[in-house]
Amino acid sequence: MEDAGKWFEQARQDYAVALHLLSSEFYWAAAFHSQQSVEKALKALLYKHGRVLWSHDLVELGEEIQKQTGLDLSPIMEDLGKLTVHYTISRYPDAANAAPSKIYTRKTAEELIEGARRVLEWVEQNLRS
Repeated sequence: MEDAGKWFEQARQDYAVALHLLSSEFYWAAAFHSQQSVEKALKALLYKHGRVLWSHDLVELGEEIQKQTGLDLSPIMEDLGKLTVHYTISRYPDAANAAPSKIYTRKTAEELIEGARRVLEWVEQNLRS
C-alpha cells in the first residue's frame, strides 16, 4: 500500500500542475499532465492490489484493474478513452500532425482536466475501500 500512496500523491501533483498550466495558457501541457495524473492514479490502484503494468494506455490500465479487482470502471472508461491519446499527441508534432502548442485550446484542456478530476475521485474512493 505504501507504493500505492506514493503513486497517488504524484497523480495529485500532476493534476495540480495541469491546473497551473491551464491558468498559464499552456493548454498542450495541461493536457499531458491530465493524462499523466490519471495514468499514475490507475497505477496506484494496481499497486494496491499487488499488480504492476508498465503502460501509458489508460484503457489498457483500466481493463487490467477490472480484470484484477472486479471493479466496475464504467463510470470512468469514457474519460480514460479521451485522455489516453494525449500522452503522445500533446507532445509530438508528428503524432499531432501539427505543433501541439498550436492545436490545443482552453476548452479542450478544461475538458481533459475535468475528466482527470473524475478519474482521480473514482480512484481515491477505490483506494480507500
